[in-house]
Amino acid sequence: MLSDFRLAIRSLRATPGFTVVALVVLTLGIGATTAIFSVVDAVVLRSLPFDEDDRLVLVEETNPTAKGLPGGYVNAANFIDWRAAQQVFVDMAAYQGKTLTLRQEGEPENLRGQAVSASLFPLLRVGPRMGRTFTEEHQVAGRDQVAVLSDGLWKRRFGADPAIVGKTVTFDQGTFEIVGVMAPGFTFPVGPLRATDLWVPWVPSKDEFPRGNGDSRNYNAQVVARLKDGTTIARARAQMEQITAGLKAQYPRWFRDRWVGVTPLHESVVGRSRAWMLLLLGAVAFVLLIACVNVANLMLARATAKTREVSVRAALGATRWQLARGLLAESLVLSIAGTALGVGLALWGVEIMRASLPPSLPRLAEVGIDLRVLATAAGAAVVTGLLFGVLPAWQASRPQLSQALREGGRSGAAGLARERARTTLLVAEVALAVVLLVGAGLFVSSFVKLTSVDLGIAVDNTLSIGVYPRITFNAPDSDAQMARAGQLIQDVHERLRQVPGVEVVAFTTGSLPLNSGWSRSRFKIPGKQEFPDDDDAPDTKTISPEYFKALGVPLLAGRIFTAADSAEGAAPVVILNDVAAARYFGGADPLGVEVETNGKRTVVGVVKGVRLGGPEAKMRPEVYLPFNSKRAFGSTFVIRTPLDPARITPDVRSAIHAVIPELVIPEAQTFRSMYDRLIVQRRFNMIVIALFGALAVVIAAVGIYGVMAYIVEQRTQEIGVRMALGAQPGTVLRMVLVRASVFMGFGLAIGLAAGWVLSRLVQTFLFQVEAHDVRVYSAAAVVLILAGLAAAFVPARRASNVDPMRVLR
Repeated sequence: MLSDFRLAIRSLRATPGFTVVALVVLTLGIGATTAIFSVVDAVVLRSLPFDEDDRLVLVEETNPTAKGLPGGYVNAANFIDWRAAQQVFVDMAAYQGKTLTLRQEGEPENLRGQAVSASLFPLLRVGPRMGRTFTEEHQVAGRDQVAVLSDGLWKRRFGADPAIVGKTVTFDQGTFEIVGVMAPGFTFPVGPLRATDLWVPWVPSKDEFPRGNGDSRNYNAQVVARLKDGTTIARARAQMEQITAGLKAQYPRWFRDRWVGVTPLHESVVGRSRAWMLLLLGAVAFVLLIACVNVANLMLARATAKTREVSVRAALGATRWQLARGLLAESLVLSIAGTALGVGLALWGVEIMRASLPPSLPRLAEVGIDLRVLATAAGAAVVTGLLFGVLPAWQASRPQLSQALREGGRSGAAGLARERARTTLLVAEVALAVVLLVGAGLFVSSFVKLTSVDLGIAVDNTLSIGVYPRITFNAPDSDAQMARAGQLIQDVHERLRQVPGVEVVAFTTGSLPLNSGWSRSRFKIPGKQEFPDDDDAPDTKTISPEYFKALGVPLLAGRIFTAADSAEGAAPVVILNDVAAARYFGGADPLGVEVETNGKRTVVGVVKGVRLGGPEAKMRPEVYLPFNSKRAFGSTFVIRTPLDPARITPDVRSAIHAVIPELVIPEAQTFRSMYDRLIVQRRFNMIVIALFGALAVVIAAVGIYGVMAYIVEQRTQEIGVRMALGAQPGTVLRMVLVRASVFMGFGLAIGLAAGWVLSRLVQTFLFQVEAHDVRVYSAAAVVLILAGLAAAFVPARRASNVDPMRVLR
């Protein structure tokens, strides 16, 4: 075998043209496959970093009626009742995101924290690298000022102080004692790009416990549990449903649209990403298969060129296995070299993909080329080598000695068999390329449709930044604190208007468009139907008068707010969007009508609707209230500028700090960046699938060129005779192109049929595009025909220039 490999390397070096083409094709195929596999493996395939992670489940309150209420989060009282009654779990633990503002050890910083029940760490079977975790006794108000640091935060902000345990740290939320530091690599929850900085005890507030008539919708925690040995998820789900049925009998209003679900934790982390990740893996498998078919075709042509050499070996006594082994050695050398080059290409490709993938993609930080990926790539090298090497080796291992050894002998049955094999592989290559090209067309069309949706706002040259003054809720002076916060927000507003480059500045206490938050309130027209706080209820925002101008939202009827609407004693008013006006009033004019939403108010204006959740979201009813400085919890400012928003951001932050020096200001966001985050997954899918489609066309064109060049070379004598008997160069050119067209025709027919069947698998990934869009299929066929004819033209042109006298000598 070593001798075979040495001879294979020598033979490949002697034919650099063939070797370079084969390596380029394999490098592209294996590189793309390795890069995509590294992403899919890290996000979807790899297990969670916990002992027996397959026993961990997420227990959640679901929303079977789908009335727009968020699913997954759990009410504190329900968690306590579930935990007390269940018998299928080792234990259950609650956790809830919490931001803590660090006020010492350097610049103030908002830290990503998690409030967790003490049962979490034993349940995950993890312990600290130093110190301890907290216990049940810390889950009491007044005794909960303890924290466990992540290894990253301990090193980054505390200089890896070995004496950190027992020290106190000051946050805006109070002074906390550090009781432990977790081991390197530990993070929980798993998934977010930014890891958790610290963990504190989970102590839900008192207003989270009453369930009453279900009007108070407080469900803020998530719940993880570990199954007991021998307990299945189905059994656990059945018992949790039984317990919840008992709670529903006690609290029917709460559970009118809430139920319970039990999901494997791994599935809950990667569930939404699994489908499109596996789609990308399937698409890149097509690319690798096309590359293998292409190289197999090249190897067949190479085996034909080596017919005399193989025949001489056979005549000297070489066995069929020895003959086949030589070509298999060449294919393995090519695949190993292609894999090495492909992994190098993948290292570069993974970095590009990490920057292009959605930031919300779970475990994105874990994406990379590791030993697991390298081992898979090594296995792929052997498999691909065998895949494209077996057929040529099998064909070449049975030469017809008497015919092959005759000088100038014409190809016989073996030659015809190889030609049939080559044309069959070419048809398969074209068919596979068509499938990928159809997919690329569908995804490109889908993305074009997505980006052409009218959002109802201007996303360019608009900046948002949050200003949230410190307020201690439930404190005796909380009303005074909120009044002070309202005055500070108005002071910031005046200061921002003076910043050079600021055209319009406004603020709102509701969530901005293109953000995931929402705040709904009941809406009622006196004497008519009431719309409760579900999907029929409007999204509510409190805004300053310049809000619509800042976002470019047009006024359709009536007027917008003025400063007088926010003054003490002003008549309460409200503005509706056109969706709310149509839903609640039908064709009637709503102006001047008194409605009930956050009290009785008079409708004074109607504005155009906004797609709050981005281009894929439905238009929703919205109501806008004038800003109330006495009940301000903080606001998000919207700033429009004719400049690049990045140029004025430092001045904006400085203006805010000048008014509220102690404030830790979050990062400013442009509406363009928020929009890009919403479409980043579809953009990534479109770019990758389109790239795969283009790669498939290029590889298929190389295959068409190679096969047609070989056919022309084999039929040179025949072409010379035809031309000597009067055939014109144009006739010969058409003959070769027609033959190439026949091969492409068969491949197109098979590929379009396969694409028609397989396209149904991608329908859920498309936006306003039918999987069987005839225009996409027609465009794919035209592109491949043009690429194929262009590839076949060069050998056809060479055939038409054959010198008959030279051939006939």
